[in-house]
Order: sequence, then C-alpha cells, then structure tokens
Amino acid sequence: MKTEFLKWQLWAATFFIALTIAACSRGPQVGFDRDPSVNLKNFSTFKVEAEKGVANDPVLGSELNQRRMANAVIDAMKAKGYVLDEKRPQIVVRFKMDVRDRQEIRSNYPYYRWWWFPPMYDVSTYNYQEGRLIVNIYQADTDRMIWQGWLSGEVKQARKKDSPDENAKSLVAEILRSFPESAGAIGHI
Repeated sequence: MKTEFLKWQLWAATFFIALTIAACSRGPQVGFDRDPSVNLKNFSTFKVEAEKGVANDPVLGSELNQRRMANAVIDAMKAKGYVLDEKRPQIVVRFKMDVRDRQEIRSNYPYYRWWWFPPMYDVSTYNYQEGRLIVNIYQADTDRMIWQGWLSGEVKQARKKDSPDENAKSLVAEILRSFPESAGAIGHI
C-alpha cells in the first residue's frame, strides 16, 4: 500500500514539474485580429502574394522563401475550403516575415547574507532573435484589411532532419487556425 502511494507521489511530482517547465518555456506566440463588421465566411476565392512595400531580409525575403510561404498559405487556405482564383479573388492573402534582435532582462529577489551586509540582487540578460510571420487578409475589391494573424517566437537553428517546406506549412496552418472555413466554396465555379 505504501509503495503504491509513493509511486503515485512520484508520478504526480513528475507531472507537476513537466507542467511547470512547459508553462515557463518560450514557445511561439500566436494571435489574430479581425474587422468585426465583415462576415469572413462570405468569401470563397483567394489569391496569395507577398506584402507590398516591405523591405525584405535577403534570406527571409529570398525567392525560395517567398515561394515556400506562398505555397504554405495556398495549402492552408485550400484546406479551409477556399478556392485559388488569380483573376477574380474575393480576398487577397499577403504575408511578411522579419527577424528582430531582442533582449530579456531577468532579476530575482535579493539574496540576504549576514545582517551587516547589503542584499545581493541577481540580474541577468538574455539576448536572442525573435522571428515574426504575419499573414494579412484584404478584401480584394476595397484593398481593406479584414483579418491579421501572426506568429512570433525565438529563432532557433533548424535541425537537419526538419524540412523547410513542412515547417512553413505548420507555421502558416497554426496562424490560420483561427481564420474561419469558407461557407461558399462549393458554389464557386
């Protein structure tokens, strides 16, 4: 009986530690904003292009990455029931990517030594690069933004076994998860 209780305590402690570590990890942050006056389900056709007037990073803005991201957006939109129509789209999906240098400053509570010494504060800095992928969706006839989704997180070295195409598809799918599925794609010919 006592060994079962100890096993349960060990399992609970391990679960709590894993949950705490997962909560404190710096994973990608995903968000979106939309125009509440527009019913996004009324659209059924789209086209994709890179965001206009944005100075692209030579690596992120390369033709390879632009094509990779455009294909990822096309796949994600088709999965939601939208039809690709380069000539008469109802919405235009534009994307952009950038990387910024960031610095995080961490300070802890003071460490108190003997009563006659002042407390010691522990302050540390952490420098990293934050990457952002932003997907903007515009109404084609007015060129008015009706939805924006983004993903930002710490840029890490890709593993050799990771496919850049698959990474792009998963990131775009994560951003567009909150974009509604098309209700009118079936009637479009």
